[in-house]
Amino acid sequence: MTADASHPLHICVVVHTHWDREWYQPVGRFRQRLVALLDELLDEPESPGAAFLLDGQTVLLDDYLAVRPERRDALRDALQQGAIEAGPWYVLGDELIPSGEALVRNLLEGRRVLQRLHAVAPPVLYSPDAFGHPAMLPALASGFGFPLIILWRGYGGPAWPPGDSVRWRAPDGSTVLLYHLPPDGYEFGSTLPEDDGAAASRWARVRDVLEPRATLGVALLPSGADHHARQRGVAAGVSALARAARPALVSRCSLAEFAGRVVRRAADATLPVVRGELRDSYGYAWTLQGTFASRAAQKRRYVRAERMLIRDVEPWAALLWARRQLDQRPLVQSAWRTLLLCQPHDTLCGCASDLVARAMDARLDDVEVQGRGLREDALLALAGVDPDAAHGHRAEWRSAVLVRNRCPRPRSGVADIEIVRVVRPAPVGPGSAGFHAVDAPDTPFVLRNGTVPLQLLGESRRHDRVEAPRHYPVNDVVRVTRAVAWVDAAPPYGLTALSIDTPRTASLAIPESRAVRAGTHWMENAALRVEILPEGAVRFASRETSFTCESLIGFEDVGDVGDLYTHSPRTPVVGPGTFLGAHVVHAGPLRAELRASWRLHIPVDSSRDGRARTARALTVHASLQLDAGASFLRVHVWGDNGCADHRLRIVFATGLAGGTVQADAAFAIVERTAVAEPPHAAETPPRTAPLARHSTVVAPDRAVTIYSDGLAEYEVTPSGDVAITLLRAVGELSRADLPERPGHAGWPLPTPDAQSLGPFQASFAILAHATGDATVDLVERIADDVLLPLEGSTLRSLVTVPEDVIGIALEGDGLVCSSIKQAESGTDIVLRCVNRRRLEVPGSWHVGFPVAVARRARLDETPLHELEVHGNRVNFRAGPGEIVTVLVSPEGDASAGAAFIPAPES
Repeated sequence: MTADASHPLHICVVVHTHWDREWYQPVGRFRQRLVALLDELLDEPESPGAAFLLDGQTVLLDDYLAVRPERRDALRDALQQGAIEAGPWYVLGDELIPSGEALVRNLLEGRRVLQRLHAVAPPVLYSPDAFGHPAMLPALASGFGFPLIILWRGYGGPAWPPGDSVRWRAPDGSTVLLYHLPPDGYEFGSTLPEDDGAAASRWARVRDVLEPRATLGVALLPSGADHHARQRGVAAGVSALARAARPALVSRCSLAEFAGRVVRRAADATLPVVRGELRDSYGYAWTLQGTFASRAAQKRRYVRAERMLIRDVEPWAALLWARRQLDQRPLVQSAWRTLLLCQPHDTLCGCASDLVARAMDARLDDVEVQGRGLREDALLALAGVDPDAAHGHRAEWRSAVLVRNRCPRPRSGVADIEIVRVVRPAPVGPGSAGFHAVDAPDTPFVLRNGTVPLQLLGESRRHDRVEAPRHYPVNDVVRVTRAVAWVDAAPPYGLTALSIDTPRTASLAIPESRAVRAGTHWMENAALRVEILPEGAVRFASRETSFTCESLIGFEDVGDVGDLYTHSPRTPVVGPGTFLGAHVVHAGPLRAELRASWRLHIPVDSSRDGRARTARALTVHASLQLDAGASFLRVHVWGDNGCADHRLRIVFATGLAGGTVQADAAFAIVERTAVAEPPHAAETPPRTAPLARHSTVVAPDRAVTIYSDGLAEYEVTPSGDVAITLLRAVGELSRADLPERPGHAGWPLPTPDAQSLGPFQASFAILAHATGDATVDLVERIADDVLLPLEGSTLRSLVTVPEDVIGIALEGDGLVCSSIKQAESGTDIVLRCVNRRRLEVPGSWHVGFPVAVARRARLDETPLHELEVHGNRVNFRAGPGEIVTVLVSPEGDASAGAAFIPAPES
């Protein structure tokens, strides 16, 4: 419904502030301005019905109340009356770097803050400044009951339908209304003039931009800007604009009122339908897709911390609660809040000051400590260990390696383990003065009386403490042996205890058909053979797929005179480097490892105009690991960066020229093609994209998947090479003189820490495989094996070795585990999976406790309808690409439940 004489254009002015919690200034400084802004809103309220939007996030409410706790009631009243609007997000985060589950946690925490204040968010998934949006964002909006998404960057320009309103369909079929902000985004209506003459001039500009795009005859005029307090005289400015606009209508609205109007008008309208990721607003607004490698090491840390909470903390805490042992939910939520404070787009994208980056590092330290502590407490309790009781039986202590399977299917394979043995006591305190103890002899050991194949990798010493709530820690000097062990049929999301014993017989050997072997420059198992040739080429051959690559790994370096938003290359490109040699580190039978090194001679500009150039050497090391029974090759890369203003990439050659690219993303696999640059665009599209867990290059008869241990930036070249950025070294937040993006994207500020000087490292894996629907399961199964391998640590305060703990299994072709957590209600467990197939499939969850009731639910955990339950099994059906959320209520005392029969391994 476009505007005409009978239906004049209706402009809804939403007064707001766009609040980057931290950016060119750290949070402490911006919070001082936030407190002043909110004090004014509460002390000088406008007339009833005049709303002020706090930028779609609720962390600002927490920040304010941390300084003004006495104003809680006043803030609550303003939210309830609609004078202030906030949410639905906790933070306005980046949407392409976090996983789908992390975006869900962001919305859940945003709702939790509002619930504490007895308020609700406007019915809008509001995202005014994220640098692009995932294809499944409509499913996220639908899953939280939002009929409307409002956004800016990533959409608009010649690649998309004209107009401000379309329907956006997710890969699972979820469809919501998308309203698109004007080219100037959220600040188009800032500082409205009160003078009638100036208002007429402003209206002419507003009309020229909004009216041609007003698909539904109603348009949003956001009045506010970055960190702006409420405009003085804003009511007079809106009135002046309304007078100038007649016969068009201009009125002050809340975001909720605008959402209601646009949704009602869209109900009977025929709108274009768009699909896929929104990463292309070239020719319309800056898209800023060059941030994925800024402060690359920090992004990798964030993703690893996120994966730990989702797959290695929440599931154990949920199992512990289901067995009626302990409720860790508040502590898990606390860890998530700390991590979510790293999600704001300027913070997580790395385009912020060095002070902000250092604060993020400190938060990640905190998240890692919280996560490890929660996991340790949950695993001890699940294994039946009572630290206080054990403290009184120190003479009876014995040790075992507790192997955890962080995957909802039984697994057999190589487990990375640490074996800890006491060397001598090391007391702390006044009694430790003059204490001397003789080192215990280093005696041989085996696991489970030699029934578990074992390969030792290395040894070190450290202090180790056994803690108990009512006692001082028992502190010892210990030997720590790094090893790998072959574990058969580790139970799904379960624990297996391997006792550490004195050998009576020789340790069991792994069958030759499963083992890995290595020589000076080669290694092989039944699936793969890898060789490092004399000139340094890495030859990779997959026996299962008859795929061979004669030179798998290379390196590329190019000068970079860009900033934290945009890569600006300075030729020449350096690569592949001088080969320095290789040697074998481990020769099997469970793990083989080859190490190789290359030296790159990098030209360095001594002046910005590039006239004076010198060369510096950068040495890059790579460890190639092949495990028994594995069909993939691990590649660990590290080095020490001593050069500024350059970009270093590792290049994996697939040989699949012209192949399509299927990339892992939030709740979906998306097919990506290069973004075309429209004529006269103010920004050049980069050829790179975000690499989440994996990306696959697909040819008609075969495919190669590259896995990454943390988010990275990648590019697939026309020849099929996958180039992944290891680091981008740049020293400015924003430059104005880049040919790829003339003008400042942020406030100019030196960022010497972003030169990434010092050590760097990253980990990848390569899998060659067939194509077709069946390989979807293979790619996801290997993703778990690569990113969530079997791991074990030593419990050395055991009185008895615990029995296996069996947790939760997921069955169904194409179904991928997404989340296992305690529900927000505190009365259920959330089991969530995603169907990667293009057809409906049956599925079931099989849990290690009796189920009273199970229900389908929305993403926000709102129950929908009951599901069929058979003892410990919950059955469901998953549509193509669908996210399936199941709420399971344990029955009675679940710790006394019936025995659980693991699902067969696929």
